[in-house]
Amino acid sequence: MQVSACARSVQLALCCFTTSKRSSRDDFKISRGAAARGKAMDFEWGTSASSLSPAAGDDDDGEPGSGDEDVLTSLGASYRAWRAYSREKRAHEYTKTRLVELIKRESALTKQLARLGGTVEGIECALMKLEDLKSAQVVLEGRYDAAVTGQAAREDLALELETVQRQCQLHTDRLHEAEAAASRWKSQYQQALPELACSNLEKERLTGELRKVKKTAVLLLNRQYVQLETMSKASQIPRSTGHLKVETKARSFSNVEII
Repeated sequence: MQVSACARSVQLALCCFTTSKRSSRDDFKISRGAAARGKAMDFEWGTSASSLSPAAGDDDDGEPGSGDEDVLTSLGASYRAWRAYSREKRAHEYTKTRLVELIKRESALTKQLARLGGTVEGIECALMKLEDLKSAQVVLEGRYDAAVTGQAAREDLALELETVQRQCQLHTDRLHEAEAAASRWKSQYQQALPELACSNLEKERLTGELRKVKKTAVLLLNRQYVQLETMSKASQIPRSTGHLKVETKARSFSNVEII
């Protein structure tokens, strides 16, 4: 239920009217009025007593000055009573004026309520519902803020997830490239295996031939040194140093390991 601003102002005016407290000035004026009424009553009693004072003077023994004092006393009481009456009258006029204003305000508010088609109780209920709606709005705003914060956090997480997915895709592409290169190298290795086997066989064949050649060379060298030794013995040349050298070389060539 929605309440207009006019209805709210009317309800606030009614609340101010129904719950308004009297000011200290009003209390003072009321107390002054009560005091004035009391003094007016004293004035009436004083006037009645002054009307009876000649009878009392007749009972007096005829003392001089007693009547003057009674006149002065009655004049002072009359003046005080007149002042009290004036104060009470002013307070009464003020109270009457304020009462008339309040009655006019009440009638105006009643007319406004009648024009709005509602009552004070209904407007109060509407205002209470409006306050409940405001409190619910505050709660919903808090929930909305929390939801917005959560949405922002989810968006941040989505961006981070997208970044991670891009990095993962990049690493996956690199992995695929590496696998393709590995498969290519593997195929090349498979293709090179027969050539490697052929080269190994050729190496073994060449190694065998090299052994034969070395063995043949060693045999030829041994034969040559043996021939040289026999020739030197036949010529009987006393060359012990040369003989030792020849023998040493022959021994060294005979001790050559054939690979």
